[in-house]
Amino acid sequence: MASESSAQEFYADVQRRISAGTGDGPSYYLSQDYTLTPEQEAQLASERRDDNIVEGLRKDPVLMRYWQGYWDHYQARAAAQPGEFCAATYVNLEGSVTLAGFDKSWDGGLLMFVGRNVPRPSEFREVTATLTQDDGRPATVRIYNMPASAKMPDVGTLIFAVPSMAAALSGMGNEQKFVIAIDGREVFHMSWKDGKKARNTLRNCARKR
Repeated sequence: MASESSAQEFYADVQRRISAGTGDGPSYYLSQDYTLTPEQEAQLASERRDDNIVEGLRKDPVLMRYWQGYWDHYQARAAAQPGEFCAATYVNLEGSVTLAGFDKSWDGGLLMFVGRNVPRPSEFREVTATLTQDDGRPATVRIYNMPASAKMPDVGTLIFAVPSMAAALSGMGNEQKFVIAIDGREVFHMSWKDGKKARNTLRNCARKR
């Protein structure tokens, strides 16, 4: 498992990236209450047939971006050398998922999940969590749980160590669902799309090591 200091530094660097998004950025939109009533869910499900909803989203391009979901590619350390700390973050209204490689001393990486239902401890801690990807077998491992920050006080963060970045990239599907449970309670549920394109961009970055 990655060291505690490495995970903390990774968390700080990626969080700065997320909070520096377009307009008010994820620090604004991820902190809002997007709990929908059954009526609202039914309305949004038919948004393709509802010109009024489509027009409303067009008037708010930032919200439209989060509604559709998007990838952001970067190096998760300002002083990174070519091929180091290559990162990709997928963001939508449910939260974000980040996969990042490390430096030349380690072939692994880190997988970070940010969401409103993730625990927000008062200090950095290790916890046991169960991760299920798509319909695969659940994996129960020790992970890091980060305290909430002043920029994103309403969301929590979980960080998983990835033993092999190459294996993680090979396992990236074009559409992929992640479900995380802690003490039997689901705390994160999110899917991404366009994963193959993101995988190829990460590979191109990592090849520069």
